Amino acid sequence: MAGRIEDYALIGDLAQSPACSEGARQLCSLREAHRRSVIERIAGPVVTALYILVRPGQDPAARLDVARATAARCGYTVADALVDDAWRTDPALRPRLARAHAALHQGRIHGLVAASRVDISSDDGPYEQELHRLRGAGGFLHLAHDEFRF
Repeated sequence: MAGRIEDYALIGDLAQSPACSEGARQLCSLREAHRRSVIERIAGPVVTALYILVRPGQDPAARLDVARATAARCGYTVADALVDDAWRTDPALRPRLARAHAALHQGRIHGLVAASRVDISSDDGPYEQELHRLRGAGGFLHLAHDEFRF
């Protein structure tokens, strides 16, 4: 399993901002290290799935548009758009996120693109655990809005 967040160097101008929490800087560094290491191994197109978490009954269109625009800006191919409405649940228990993990394990996608970290969890512990789960499945998470903005 990958190292803990403390093992990764801080990155980016935002990560140097005194307004940002140390936890957010470390989580951003961990996520970016995972993303870079996965992408470095890919010879062809980077294939992703969009992943969005909404409240029951909430329209996911705006959040999907943000994630889709980010994937396009990065040159990622989007193979699927997955939406869970299991708000406030453990990421490991969400059915569409489980489908994304299956696609990662099967090599059908390389990573997920989400609008922000709240699509995974606003709590540092579950968010870090999910970053490690994605890495263990061979994938990465790319956020439209990094850990410093919810």
